[in-house]
Amino acid sequence: MPRSANPRKASNAWPIVAGQSISLLGDSIAFLALPLFVLDLTGKGADLGFTVFFETLPVLLFGFAAGVALDRVSIRRALIVADLGRAAAFGLLAFTVASEVPHLVTVFAVAFMVGSLGVLFDSGLQAWLPALLPEERLVVVNSRLQFASTVASTVGLPLANFLIVAGGGFAVAFGVDAATFLVSAAFVLILVEIKPRPRVDHEPWWPSFKAGIRYLWRQPMLRAATGAAMVWNLTFVPMEALLVLFAREALDIPTDMVGWFFAGHALVGASGVVLAPRLTRFIGLGRTFVVGMAMLGGGFLALVLASPWIAGLAPAWSIVAATVPGGAAVAGVSLANVAFFTLRQQIPPQELLGRVVAASRTLAWALIPPAAALGGKLGDVLGVKPVYLGSSLILLVVASLLTLTGLWRHRVEVPLTSH
Repeated sequence: MPRSANPRKASNAWPIVAGQSISLLGDSIAFLALPLFVLDLTGKGADLGFTVFFETLPVLLFGFAAGVALDRVSIRRALIVADLGRAAAFGLLAFTVASEVPHLVTVFAVAFMVGSLGVLFDSGLQAWLPALLPEERLVVVNSRLQFASTVASTVGLPLANFLIVAGGGFAVAFGVDAATFLVSAAFVLILVEIKPRPRVDHEPWWPSFKAGIRYLWRQPMLRAATGAAMVWNLTFVPMEALLVLFAREALDIPTDMVGWFFAGHALVGASGVVLAPRLTRFIGLGRTFVVGMAMLGGGFLALVLASPWIAGLAPAWSIVAATVPGGAAVAGVSLANVAFFTLRQQIPPQELLGRVVAASRTLAWALIPPAAALGGKLGDVLGVKPVYLGSSLILLVVASLLTLTGLWRHRVEVPLTSH
């Protein structure tokens, strides 16, 4: 496999998007199957929170180290190892469920393994994209990846419902997820670098780590966006961890229709991905990030306030009514992610890219494990509605404060490609 190629002779966009589309489809299946499986085992919101806690804890443990490693090793090999390891983890979970010996500890162990390998894969793919694509294609491919995520949710969540209820149960759902990681690994194999990654001297780990942190801190745009992302995750993760419970208890949506609720707001949320390339062109990456954060908070706030009315409708109409505010929130996630990912890929120099991306991602995710555990417990003690109400208001306040920072004042535009 050649290490570099002429940009006009290499077309990496389609295998990147295709491979991740399949992988994201599996993620969507697991997104619904895993919490439903935990609820089936214990019925406790706290256990939902702890599942997310173990899946996200590796970001704190390994995030910075992954950044240093990614600037020194073959990213291709790292991504393939991560995909194969995650396939094995979900394969193991499928086997234990099929053998009728499932245990909550197994779920936590698989969540930790998948989270650990996800740290390597997600940071690696973001750091590798500038070597695989011309700069003007970054925002387009990031947008397509976000669109693939919404489509995967639209298809994968009802598919998960079908697999669990009528297609063989949780074992089949987890087995399908394992297979999608194998497909992702196959697509990684065919990618071709169009720009060689600079060699990085293997200086001692600590100075290498500090160089990435130092660069991140000295860049006002990245510093503000990373700080806002920390608050974002602190407030959004409890809502995400309790979303199945919110749909069942606050919106009165039956378990066998929850997947359609997820799919509906994901489909409406696809508008954010469609708008992202042009919106970043006309208002800038920084403002797009702020607008996305405000849409997330405002969408979920509207959903909470309307929940008594929505719960009084027939299940099918409840799903339809909930998709509008839920879809606005998902569209905001897509807009903010496209802007944030592209900022992290465009600003740092290539030789620091792995460390800066991983450092920013690690800091952004730093509060996720305690937020997931605390959010699950608060859901049990206070109920899901207060958790959603408080988190939504915090997101709106932070978005308002960001309009006073350089992230809002300075337009950071990206080229708009017609391809």
